[in-house]
Amino acid sequence: MTYDFDDGSSSSSDSQMGPFINWHARETLDGALKSRTFSIRDEENERTDVTPAFKKGVVFDLASLATGWCYSDGSPGVAPEWEWNDTPAKFKPQPADRGSERFKKGFKIKIALNKDKSVLWSQSGAGAFEGLKSLMASVKKLDGDGDVVVASMSDVEEIKYKKGGTSAPIFTAKKWTERPECLTEISEGDQSVDEDVDDEF
Repeated sequence: MTYDFDDGSSSSSDSQMGPFINWHARETLDGALKSRTFSIRDEENERTDVTPAFKKGVVFDLASLATGWCYSDGSPGVAPEWEWNDTPAKFKPQPADRGSERFKKGFKIKIALNKDKSVLWSQSGAGAFEGLKSLMASVKKLDGDGDVVVASMSDVEEIKYKKGGTSAPIFTAKKWTERPECLTEISEGDQSVDEDVDDEF
């Protein structure tokens, strides 16, 4: 199966509940999470490092992928505003700037950290989006087809711009697999994090 995907290089709020995954291109301001790591945020807004699970391999639900433009002025407690594309195969034009703030490319996709734990990766910004591009490029090279794929973070890319830079996860798609039951619906109930992520797919 071919997945059409537009990376947005040429060209509403999120109703799905978490728990949410974040890619940290840089160390958090409080130093609690190092750079080049993934974390999960629970109901109490506490974050736990889940990078080992991504290095081992997690399941990406490609059928759930949505891309779009995200706006946030950084105000604490204010949810970002999303303008979703009609399909991941084509980006809409970038919305107009709002003062000094711009809409950034972003996405959301369901992930199974293990057979029993589903999360939502919903994030904007260059580092995270470059990670998604890496995932989709690797999926295209994988034999066969399906809706869910096991992929692991095999490396991290350092990206330099004229002003500043970022880091992005590099993914290697390993195999197609059956959809875990936990991906049929992201639970709004138990959002605790299991420290043991040894369950394999």
